[in-house]
Amino acid sequence: MAAKKTLSDEDAALWDAVKQTVKPLGQRKVVASAPPPRRPVRAPRPADPLDAPRVPAPAAAIDRRTARRLARGQMAIDRKLDLHGRTQEQALSLLTMAVQQLYAQGGGCLLVVTGRGGRRFRQTGDVPAAYRRREDFAPEGGVLKRQVPLWLTGAELGGFVYAYGPAADSHGGAGALYVMVRRRR
Repeated sequence: MAAKKTLSDEDAALWDAVKQTVKPLGQRKVVASAPPPRRPVRAPRPADPLDAPRVPAPAAAIDRRTARRLARGQMAIDRKLDLHGRTQEQALSLLTMAVQQLYAQGGGCLLVVTGRGGRRFRQTGDVPAAYRRREDFAPEGGVLKRQVPLWLTGAELGGFVYAYGPAADSHGGAGALYVMVRRRR
């Protein structure tokens, strides 16, 4: 602990003279200052050179009018991606690349074919693979059919996709999805 310093006689006299000239302020009301205005929180800028939108909104279902126009061929499908026979890792990589490339080209519609997914059939057996019926497929679908919607709404692709929904029968039906990719700003 430091030793307490005392004032010399000269300094003490000077201090007393200063105290005589000071006038007390009296009672003041303390007014609390307003907190500083809050700035809106911005999403961090992606490191991706394609520059994804800054505030991604969750992907919605494709509206009925757009789905009808796609099914009738009145609206173009800009790109098709077939994921049959791919592993999850390969499928995610291909899907990410396709969505980002379509975004870089100005957005549009991507047709993603996942397949319906079904039980594994042996090539030799009672029912050959070529004669499978709709009821032979698993009701919940295959792995890719379940995973692709999760990937489209996830952190990696959510900023690029604004809507997706099931494809028309002419484009793959229950085994395919229309994916609407945002326009690049």
